[in-house]
Amino acid sequence: MSHPLNTPPPSWILLHGLLCDADTWSDFIGPLSRTGPVLAANLSGIASLAQAAEDVLARVRGPVIVVGHSMGGRVALEMVRQAPERVRGLVLMNTGYKGLGEGELEKRHAIVQAAKAGGIAAILEPWLAGMITPDTAGDAGLMRRMRDMVLRSSVASFASQIQALIERPDAGGLLPGIACPTLLMSGTQDRWSPLSRHEDMARLIPGAELSAIPDAGHMAPFEAPAACLRGILDWAARRHLTA
Repeated sequence: MSHPLNTPPPSWILLHGLLCDADTWSDFIGPLSRTGPVLAANLSGIASLAQAAEDVLARVRGPVIVVGHSMGGRVALEMVRQAPERVRGLVLMNTGYKGLGEGELEKRHAIVQAAKAGGIAAILEPWLAGMITPDTAGDAGLMRRMRDMVLRSSVASFASQIQALIERPDAGGLLPGIACPTLLMSGTQDRWSPLSRHEDMARLIPGAELSAIPDAGHMAPFEAPAACLRGILDWAARRHLTA
């Protein structure tokens, strides 16, 4: 996409996941800002995915390219549902599209109760362990960064995010109607939102591209930021979304 004189490029909207914050995008904001404005939205304490999508859309004027990681991918899909004419490009990372799964309600309630009983610190280690690869677990600096980020979340914010995810709509009916260029990304070692789920989404979204991030788990933006960023920028240039 070329941007005629006085026509601004689309804004990048970056949406983080559960128990995360804008630090998810620390390696992305600078490079992306060279192609257009960037908003790393705050999804702490969201009331619902739909309300979060509405709030983010209200903060930015004009067309957008939306990048959503994990829970942020669910919000990104709600943005497409609400304003398909504004979403020029869509990147869904380490995420999903189905409604509540079997046994999920009980598991999510249990982790919220554990956080309420012992604070965020009580759930920190088991939660991160399910999200990362063994190599990531051995990277002391990266682990410190992710632990610090999780500990910035409050129990109330976490509980609110979990409730929004419990109440999420099934987006299966939305995917075949997505008309904008779409990139699906997942770590090859993601056990929470596996690559196979993104393959399913790629079959459902017309013209979608799939990018497997080697040796990354569910926290691919932290574990393999260079590979993720390169994939996004190459895709955006190939689909003429950036000048």
